[in-house]
Amino acid sequence: MAPAVMVRIHPGQLLPFPRFPGHTVHVTSVIGRLSRRVRALMAVVLACGIPLGLSGAPAPSTLMVPQGPATLQAQPEQWPPDSTRVRNQAESAQERFERIRGQTLAYVWDGGRRPCEERIGRLCLWHEGEDDWEPVPDPPDLVEARDELLTTLAAAADRIPADDWILGQRIRYLGEAGRWEDAARLAQACRGAASWWCSVLEGFALHGMGRYEAALERFRRGLETMDPEEARKWLDPSVLLDGKGRDVLEDAAEAADEKEWQEVRARVWTLADPLYLVAGNDRESEHYARWTYSKMNDGARNAWAMRWGDDLEEIVVRYGWDRGWERIRPAFGAAGALPVVIGHQLPGGKEFTPPGRVLEMPSTTAPGTWIPEEKRPRSTHVPAYAPMLLPGVGQVALLQRGDSIVVAAATELPANPETAPKGRAAAPGIGSDVPGRGPIPWPQPALFDGPEQIGLFLVDEAGRIRRTSTSLPEGTLHLVAPAGKYLLSVEAWDPEKGLAGRIRHGITTEALPDDLATLSDLILLHSPYPGDALPETLVSALSSMRSSTRLEANGKLALGWEIFGLGWAQENVSFALSFHEEGESFFGRIGRWLGFGGREELLEIGWSEPGPSKIGPWFRSVEVTIPEVDPGRYVFRLGVTAHGREELVRTRAVEIVP
Repeated sequence: MAPAVMVRIHPGQLLPFPRFPGHTVHVTSVIGRLSRRVRALMAVVLACGIPLGLSGAPAPSTLMVPQGPATLQAQPEQWPPDSTRVRNQAESAQERFERIRGQTLAYVWDGGRRPCEERIGRLCLWHEGEDDWEPVPDPPDLVEARDELLTTLAAAADRIPADDWILGQRIRYLGEAGRWEDAARLAQACRGAASWWCSVLEGFALHGMGRYEAALERFRRGLETMDPEEARKWLDPSVLLDGKGRDVLEDAAEAADEKEWQEVRARVWTLADPLYLVAGNDRESEHYARWTYSKMNDGARNAWAMRWGDDLEEIVVRYGWDRGWERIRPAFGAAGALPVVIGHQLPGGKEFTPPGRVLEMPSTTAPGTWIPEEKRPRSTHVPAYAPMLLPGVGQVALLQRGDSIVVAAATELPANPETAPKGRAAAPGIGSDVPGRGPIPWPQPALFDGPEQIGLFLVDEAGRIRRTSTSLPEGTLHLVAPAGKYLLSVEAWDPEKGLAGRIRHGITTEALPDDLATLSDLILLHSPYPGDALPETLVSALSSMRSSTRLEANGKLALGWEIFGLGWAQENVSFALSFHEEGESFFGRIGRWLGFGGREELLEIGWSEPGPSKIGPWFRSVEVTIPEVDPGRYVFRLGVTAHGREELVRTRAVEIVP
């Protein structure tokens, strides 16, 4: 009986990236559940290339299939007999290398099995957590074998330079060895192969080097000259989207104008970009790199010795290709048990592809509802420049001035829950050689150099991005834009540590008459130094804007806000500021204010003053001391009234910490 194979996809556990509470996605083939006789029969069917007739939406996985002569050979053109012999020798060398890989894999113990949670073609899916896998450098025998393979492939390419398959294998194994620059030079010097294939191979190598803008340019060049049906397949991000997202894209595809589908597709990638602070869009570039890798594997032997098919293709496109392998040691007493192979993918992966509700209308995304980390993501990605990408820390304030808006934001780097990723601090990149051992396969680009950065971005409905950024480690940024609908992104990034945080949510406004009074968001400010005056303009207040809404009880702070639309006539304006526990009912607050419930009275102040004497923004601020309250969620509420006008109300939620 041929040995069985299992592939596991582990986003979130691989060092030297940081460890996150992640998940393991396992897929096992349906064959593994059948009788010995039927499995043997189906193994023959697979070996002969007969379709099994199984279908389903592929997903991340633990795979179990009988091994055997399952390499699908691509058919060469009508070359002279000598060229055909050279091609056959190249294919044999590639198969031999993958057999050597299987023989050098380390053994690990494995736990039990679970019932299928999802069927995907030949595969059976279940999810399980695991956090004990670390990258293992290639053993010397495997490094030597790969070098020999690359030498053989280079010699074959000299004889038949127009062979797309040989060129693809050379780029594939150069990338696995971490020789990205050599791969890029080889693709640039492409001789005789299809032009689109040369372009996407160069894009694949540039992506591996972290040159995302250049990589996307090459990928797009290849897509322009690729077979239109194949190009449409690569361009369609439906496989990454949830049900709602696929509906949005399908509705656009059914429209009479192809432009609508292109606009929604472009919106997917704009929203999926992990950080706008980083040039290029590595999530979109990663998508085309995965398609390129899948194309390389079509017709080549892989680590599991199973035919490349639609199920494996979709797993690669959704989760990336495997970056390391192990063998499962048979359980004690299981004489004659079939050895099983585990494939590990990049860890720390998060789902950056926008949920359908965000894709449909980004501007309505509520604060705190879109965080790129889920227990069971449909797709994952690890930004090489920020493998630790966490929920952002910051404060955002919106101020409306008639037909325009001002968005102000203060942010800082989130607290790092882990030490520097293993291998990152001492080496320029994850693929660096481990002293005395060898290179880690499929190295990631080195972390960038440079100071900590923060940025504020507004993405409008057409996908245009307004931006401002600074290299300060923490600070305040602001943007002025026409009133409208936007997706806001506030970002902080430390290139040298690979640490970043971001906040993304929607903003929806409409142009208002200049004489319609509006009240801005409440802005939390640092209390001024003794003897200093409170700020009287937004510009002077921004420098003291707090970068967090976490406060301490019994501490001092200032609250600022802006009113726009007054000044047409002299008006007396009244203010009422209160502080109460979040979620507390109106009658509950009344009872506490009357002395019921035994709790200490919370903050409540009020005052009146003449309104502005001229038209324009009117900034006000007040200093307060937070009451001595228990840790928890609380709310500042400001009410503003003027004669003949409706009350304007704004609230700011804060967290009181010990």
